[in-house]
Amino acid sequence: MEITRQNKLDRIKSRALELIKNVTIINIKAKKMKLIAYYDWKNDSVIINENMLDTLSEGCLTYIVVHELIHRITKTRNHDARFLTKLISIYDLSNIIKYETEITAFSISNHISRDY
Repeated sequence: MEITRQNKLDRIKSRALELIKNVTIINIKAKKMKLIAYYDWKNDSVIINENMLDTLSEGCLTYIVVHELIHRITKTRNHDARFLTKLISIYDLSNIIKYETEITAFSISNHISRDY
């Protein structure tokens, strides 16, 4: 059975909700862009690069969604101490390194901005 992009987004959404306990609703959209992902403050949505859906592992995609949701939870657009404290409370350092390495490899091979 072929996994559709929407099915994959639904699974990622479900897993992200399991990991971040104080978030009950997530809007996730995939689109073509020259970024990895971003949190759309105006529309309360996580926007991810659609090319990643066929390339990155679901674990890594979930990590990206969680990363963006942490911006929402901590009400910060940068990676300050509040942001990093929350990230480390959800993912252990070995998984952070694993997923960040996967993201970096994708961004280099696809000429995409590493900032997200």
